[in-house]
Amino acid sequence: MKNNTLYVPVIFIGIALSALLLAGFACKPEPKEKTYLIGYVNPSPAEKEGAHGFLRNMPKFGYSEGRNLTYIRCESKDKKVIESALRDMVAKKADLIFTITTPATKMAQQITKGTNIPVVFVVYEAVESGLIESLVHPGGNLTGVQLSGSTPKTLDWLLAIAPDTQNIFVPISFDTGAANKSLEALKRTAEMYRIKLTISEVSTVEALRASLASMPEDIDAIFILHSILIGSNIETILETAKKRKVLLASSGHEHHKSGAVFSYGPTDERTGWQAARLAHSILHGANPADLPAETSDFYLGFNLKTAEAIGLEIPNDILQQTDDIVR
Repeated sequence: MKNNTLYVPVIFIGIALSALLLAGFACKPEPKEKTYLIGYVNPSPAEKEGAHGFLRNMPKFGYSEGRNLTYIRCESKDKKVIESALRDMVAKKADLIFTITTPATKMAQQITKGTNIPVVFVVYEAVESGLIESLVHPGGNLTGVQLSGSTPKTLDWLLAIAPDTQNIFVPISFDTGAANKSLEALKRTAEMYRIKLTISEVSTVEALRASLASMPEDIDAIFILHSILIGSNIETILETAKKRKVLLASSGHEHHKSGAVFSYGPTDERTGWQAARLAHSILHGANPADLPAETSDFYLGFNLKTAEAIGLEIPNDILQQTDDIVR
């Protein structure tokens, strides 16, 4: 009995200590979730080649605005506004800055120089523009996604669909470096195929309409390159293409969804996902200098409604290779 009398209090003491320890753990606050401040610079809100996709895809990697992510947004074509916004991002010690277009990225590169703020970009050409040393080893504080490469293959697809094409109308506004670069790529490929290009430079919507109205009679197709003004007014171009019953092709964003017979190029969703994935890697410790830059994936899309409207039949073997079809 003496042993039992001594043993019972020991049990109660053990239970009491365990309760106190558990109570202590229960009262301990959960660690606070890290929050991030990201700069967002998009000088071309109307152009859909990565910027909007970046915003949509960041939540897929665990970043929700208002919970663990705050954006400092700048959507303006004004260089002074962009510069002021970038300096504000640096002053507020943003964890990362996202930029689209080469001029905006170069400005970010200059303003973040000497800081440890990484920049993730979406541009037409990353190496030739001098932004990074190479795709494999970017160097510095920049990495991202480049959009170049779709133009030659777009012409290949055009000729596969309409092999008798001899004269292509190319309306263009040199409102980005990508416009000139993509035109040069088209010229090289057209020369190889001995295809004539009728190039019409425009700087306003009114000039575009006038250019389309005076388009030569022997035009077989219209080709859209990486130009903000042209890509933003595809409905105007489509109206002329249908009236003249000529093929409308694009090497830019998914313009087949806006009425082009076909488009071959980057998609906003995929490019944005690639940029968001790079941003996620950097926010979790990756060094942008060693994080390979990427080339955007290209997708082929057809609009069979427009093809039918101009009397063009798309071969089945080509449709079988298509990523998206508007019927």
